[in-house]
Amino acid sequence: MLPGWIPRVRREQVVADLEGNVLRVLAFCGLDFDPACLEFYHTARGVNTPSAEQVRRPIYRDGIDRWQHYSKWLGPLRDGLGPLADT
Repeated sequence: MLPGWIPRVRREQVVADLEGNVLRVLAFCGLDFDPACLEFYHTARGVNTPSAEQVRRPIYRDGIDRWQHYSKWLGPLRDGLGPLADT
């Protein structure tokens, strides 16, 4: 809807190249790089979200392609998304 306003971030690409994707998003936002961006899990601050466990460990590959277990039920969603489903 807003091309060029929101960077597309794909988990698979972040897992494959964390630093490259962090640099890309920071550049998009006009922010300087800080090494802490790559070691986000080394923080003492509190995290009060359902993902609190995830932010306490490095990026991991668990779950990549796990969606395929549910692909037989995703037909209506794919149809509704049209070409966006392939991106």
